[in-house]
Amino acid sequence: MKSDLSVLEEFGANLAPTHDQPPAEVRHRVMNAMRRPVRRPGLSPSLRGVRLAWRIGTPAVAAATIAVAMVTGHLTGNTRGRPAPPGGARVAATPGAVPRALPDAGQVLLLAAQHTADTRAMDARSNQFLFIDSVEVESRTDLHKNRHGEVVPGGTTVSGPLRTRTWLSVDGTRDGLVIQEAAKSPVRTHIDGCTKGRQAETIDRPETTPKVACTPEPAYQPGRVPTDPDRLLAYVYAIAAGQPVWVSIGAGPDGRPRGFVRLSADQRAFTEIAGILSRNHLPAVQEAAFRAAGRIAGVQVRRNVADAAGRTGVAVTRTEAGTRDELLFDPITYTYLGHNIVGAEFELTGAHVVPSPGSGKGTARITGLGRNPKPGDVVYQSALLRVAIVDVAGQRP
Repeated sequence: MKSDLSVLEEFGANLAPTHDQPPAEVRHRVMNAMRRPVRRPGLSPSLRGVRLAWRIGTPAVAAATIAVAMVTGHLTGNTRGRPAPPGGARVAATPGAVPRALPDAGQVLLLAAQHTADTRAMDARSNQFLFIDSVEVESRTDLHKNRHGEVVPGGTTVSGPLRTRTWLSVDGTRDGLVIQEAAKSPVRTHIDGCTKGRQAETIDRPETTPKVACTPEPAYQPGRVPTDPDRLLAYVYAIAAGQPVWVSIGAGPDGRPRGFVRLSADQRAFTEIAGILSRNHLPAVQEAAFRAAGRIAGVQVRRNVADAAGRTGVAVTRTEAGTRDELLFDPITYTYLGHNIVGAEFELTGAHVVPSPGSGKGTARITGLGRNPKPGDVVYQSALLRVAIVDVAGQRP
């Protein structure tokens, strides 16, 4: 089997030299004021044993999210003798020349992994906080009770772009904070830390939910998420098996879903990697996440994809059950830009549709209550602008 480096070297040999160009600038200038930290997700209702849960970096209407290495230098300027990144459409064409190949999804992820490997980890003490500055757009479906007293979906609204600032505990044991700008005043959300092995079951509602046993989830330290790609891949597939996600299919006249399909293990693994990228910004973790994502079947590449901040990049995507998850990268440096969830065709051919998801073992989650998004509809977007280390939650660098 060829190594990652040899694959990229062969690919790079077929490309014209890139021209030095600065990374794409953030064209978004904080739109009118304003969970999932890195965004504040909404909360899904409990349904047939489905436990209500709010997880950092897990959108309410799909699954997964953002983050990564904040290196501003060029991959062409590294000192490890690695191939220069492809220049794509920015490489000048030579009359009569054979068109150059563009990187596929696996190659984009390898280039992103290399870029992250060249990122120097920030100095951080256990008692400090990771500061994450992002811009988000999200779709929310209102829930209400029908005449039978059942919780059913109502209208859907799209909010944003919303400037969101998040503070996560470096070692996962201290309480974090999310401040999202809003039209009237900033919305502050307290995030319960895993202190002395105990944490609120719904971490953004520590005053009203019971404490349960927990394992700290560091935001900028090695933790339970492996830094080896093979082990990380096994880790996300284990989560996929133990925490299934069911997607509702439309809604009938009474507002109840017409049925449910379970996301495949491959889709769950891909969205879980996106969630890891939002929860742990340690370069070693993110490098492993990119390499692991490249080994998931069904990933594809899309070009000229915009993020919530207006930047255009190249996206590695996976589509299933009416939504397309997109991990966005700068097309020159392969810095991670953010995460999109977009409506796609809901292909039911061969799908196993059930009237209601079974409880089974582990923790299940239901997403997409309400009408299914139309192809191209924005379900969720999060653009990473900056990360830094600060001393207290609420402090800006």
